[in-house]
Amino acid sequence: MFEFFDVEATFPRPKEANPGEKVAVLAGKFTNLRRLPPPGRIAVAVGSRGITAIGEMTASLVGALKAGGYDPFVVPAMGSHGGETPEGQLKTLASLGITEETVKAPVIATSEVVSAGKTRSGVEVFIDKNAFEADAIVPINRIKPHTAFRGRLESGPAKLLAVGLGKSRSAALMHRAGLATAIPEALQVLIEAEKVLFGIAILENPYGETAHIELVAPQNWLEEESLLLNRAWELYPRLPWEKLDILVVERMGKDISGTGMDLNVIGMSRRFPGSGTLPEIGRVIALELTAGSGGNATGLGYADIVTRKLAGAVNWEKTRFNCAASGFPEAARLPFVSLGEPDAIKKALSDLNISSKHVRAAKIPDTSHLHKIQVSRALTEDLPEPFHKCAG
Repeated sequence: MFEFFDVEATFPRPKEANPGEKVAVLAGKFTNLRRLPPPGRIAVAVGSRGITAIGEMTASLVGALKAGGYDPFVVPAMGSHGGETPEGQLKTLASLGITEETVKAPVIATSEVVSAGKTRSGVEVFIDKNAFEADAIVPINRIKPHTAFRGRLESGPAKLLAVGLGKSRSAALMHRAGLATAIPEALQVLIEAEKVLFGIAILENPYGETAHIELVAPQNWLEEESLLLNRAWELYPRLPWEKLDILVVERMGKDISGTGMDLNVIGMSRRFPGSGTLPEIGRVIALELTAGSGGNATGLGYADIVTRKLAGAVNWEKTRFNCAASGFPEAARLPFVSLGEPDAIKKALSDLNISSKHVRAAKIPDTSHLHKIQVSRALTEDLPEPFHKCAG
C-alpha cells in the first residue's frame, strides 16, 4: 500500500440562488404568451437521476403551468430504468422526490409507448402513451456531456424526449441508429407534430450545484440546447492528468452517471478500445455501488477491479436489462473481485508491476465530485491547476 494525500481544486462556481423560483419565473413568462390555449393537458417529462433539487424544480414547473391555466401531470422519462414497469418507474421518481404529494399533480406511469412518426433517417420515434395523448409535453433535464458520443445535442431535454420518453424501445432504436444523429432528428419529429410546448434545461457547476436554468423554445431548440452544451463543457469537472497508473473510485452508480462512472473522467477508451482518448488509466478500481442505483450497476464492466462489497450489491437483472437496451452489454461484465480496497490496490500494483513509491494514483469520491480528492506522493510533486494541496 501507499499513502494518499488530500488535495482540492478551485473550480468556477456559478450558482442559482433559488432553482425552484427560477423555473417558475421562466415557465410563467412562456405560458403567458399563450402558445397553447389553456386548459390544455401538459405532460411534464422527468426521470434523470442525480440532478440537484430536481423534485423542487419539477414541483415549481407544475405550479407555474397550473397558474397559467393548464392541467399538468408528470410522466416518467427514463428509458429502460425502473424495470420499465409502472411500479418501478414510480418508485424511481419517488427516489428523486417526485410524487403526487410533492408536485401536487398526478404522476402517471405506463409501459405503453406509441409511435410519433419517423425521422428523416427512417427511425421510428416512440413516446409514452400518456404523454402522446396530452396536448403538449414539457421535458425538464440537466444538460451535460454524454458518456458515449459527441454531437450538437448530448444529454439534456432533447435526449429525455428522444430516448427517455420512449422507454427501452426508443433506447434500443436510438442507440442503434447513433445518438448524435437520432436525437436531433427525433426532436424535430416531435416539434413538427406540435407535441412539445418548451423545455427546461439545467446546468450544474463542478460542485453539483445548480449553476443556470434556461427555457428552450421549439423554434430555436437545436441552437439553444447546443449553446448550453458548450457552457456545460466549460463547467465540467475533469481530472488534470492525461495518464494515471491507478484510479480508485469510492462509489459508482446510476445516480452519478448513466454509465455508473463518467467515461469523460475515467477515459472514453474504456467503452471504445483503441480510440486513443484521454485520460489513459492503467487500472480503475471501484469500491461501492450507491444505494440510489437500486442495484443497477451499469458501467461495472468499465472497471478493472471491484470489491466484494460492490459485486454483492449488484442486481443483475436490472443491470443486464439496462446494458442490453443501450447497446453496450460489455458494461455489465464483472471485473476481478477483490476482498476490499487494500487487496484491490495490491492487485493493481502487481498487474502494472509498479512500486508503491512511484505509483501515480488518485482516489475520488465519484466521477461527479472532483473538487476534493486524494493522490499518491508522486502526484503531489507538481500539481497542475486548478488543484493544490489542502491547508494543514
